[in-house]
Amino acid sequence: MFYSGILTEPSRKEVEIREAASLRQQRRMKQAVQFIHKDSADLLPLDGLKKLGTSKDTQPHNILQKRLMETNLSKLRSSRGNWTPKSDISAQTNKPNQTKLGSSGKTEDEELIIVSCQCAGKELKAVVDTGLQHNLLSSACLDRLGLKEHLKALPDEDEMISLPYKVKVIGQIECLALTVGAVPVECAALVVEDNEKPFSFGLQTLRSLKCVINMEKQHLVLGKTDREEIPFV
Repeated sequence: MFYSGILTEPSRKEVEIREAASLRQQRRMKQAVQFIHKDSADLLPLDGLKKLGTSKDTQPHNILQKRLMETNLSKLRSSRGNWTPKSDISAQTNKPNQTKLGSSGKTEDEELIIVSCQCAGKELKAVVDTGLQHNLLSSACLDRLGLKEHLKALPDEDEMISLPYKVKVIGQIECLALTVGAVPVECAALVVEDNEKPFSFGLQTLRSLKCVINMEKQHLVLGKTDREEIPFV
């Protein structure tokens, strides 16, 4: 009993010494890690930017990494001059192309569907206009064809005819003889005060001739009995 008591007491002291040494070692490791995090803010090249803290304030690792990336990006932008995102560059390069497409578009005459016909022994370009109900003949075209004497006034009930264009109706021709290809056409036409617009076929005549507009082959098919293909001008 005497010898066993002497042997157990040193073993307890050794355990206590080992535990104390282990605690001291853990404290030193914590202090070393804390010291690294505290002083890492002073080592960053944060030129022109405000620090989030000093060496006395702890700096989380993700915040330090973010600030470092922002600093590197600012230096890269300053070295390259004015930096423009890729999306903005593509948008700027597309703008001139869009302007070119708009400016290089077809003229107004090229966008119209025009066929060649004859009237009063003269060549006449006729516009196929599905947006009109009536046929239209300009006053300038009326003079060129020599049909001014056939101009008649509108009946009172037709004086308020509304047209999609801002033109003034000055009269009508009740029977206008045309030849489209080899197809004879007799139709009425409203005469409008205009010096530029040619003759226009409206829906009323297009329906009566059973016209078919073929945009793929670029021709107009018309005729009540004998069908004929009239190419676009």
